[in-house]
Order: sequence, then structure tokens, then C-alpha cells
Amino acid sequence: MFLDESGVNINMTRHYARAQRSQRAVDSAPLNTPVNTTILSSIRLDGTCVYTIYQGGTTAERFQQYLEVNLLPTLGPDDVVIMDNMRSHHARAVKDFLDKNHIKYLYLPPYSPDLNPIENMWSKIKAYMRKQKVRTAALLSKAVEAAFAEIRESDCMGYFRACGYVR
Repeated sequence: MFLDESGVNINMTRHYARAQRSQRAVDSAPLNTPVNTTILSSIRLDGTCVYTIYQGGTTAERFQQYLEVNLLPTLGPDDVVIMDNMRSHHARAVKDFLDKNHIKYLYLPPYSPDLNPIENMWSKIKAYMRKQKVRTAALLSKAVEAAFAEIRESDCMGYFRACGYVR
């Protein structure tokens, strides 16, 4: 199982648009101050995603809370948690929690998002969020929930295949 965090906000817009020949592609862009929200999620080969949403960045305390409240109840005895080298993942309190609960864990090599299948999932999640044009903080968590509902087992299989873990 791989885990990672990513940010979304209320002024995400599409990067590209289409228009008729000789017509300009037009869309509105928000002028509001974005409400930054972090999604912390895990991804498994079977398509299972366990995630949480919160305002602000990821601290060691928030990461440990995610592990304890969200992830721990879903872990089996043979599961291995694989994560990147974010500072909060290496916190002493986090390592102590993982060791105390007999959770096997590994860190990816530095600067290697190409080895983390969840990075491909973030691409799909963010494309969905841009398409939805969520402009209020109240609707942001519902849009994230809907985006995760779009992730299929076949998508996850493709993400793992793209990283070389599955043939």
C-alpha cells in the first residue's frame, strides 16, 4: 500500500480548453483567495483508497492521527506501508507508532514520484476537481468524495503497472 498527500483548493481551473476553429476558448477564472485543503490518502492494488481531508499542511501529528484513525483499522498482517520522504513521515513519534503497532513500512528513494502509483491517482483526482469548478469551501469536501468515487480497481491496476509493480 502506498500513501501520499496532495493539495486541492477552490480556484482550481482546467489547463486546456477547446473551441471552434478561429474562435477563442473562454472560461471564467476565480478571483477569490483559495482555501487550501490537504488530502492524505493510501492506495492499494485492489482499488481501495483510505483518505482524510483537512485544512492546512501535513504535520507529524496529523499524519500519526491519519495512521491511527483511518489506516490502522484497514491494515492486514501482511500489509506494508510505502511512503515518500516527507519530513512528517520520518518523525520519531510516527516511527514509534508504526513500530508499536507492528506495521511494516518502507520509504521510497528521494525524488522518485515515478515509483509511487498514488501520484497517477492524484492526476485523475485533480482533473476531476478542475472539471467540477468547485468555488466554495463548503462544497470542496463533497467534490473530493465524488472524485474518489471515480477511482476504479482497473485504474489502480494501471497506476501500479505504470510504476512497474504489476505486469
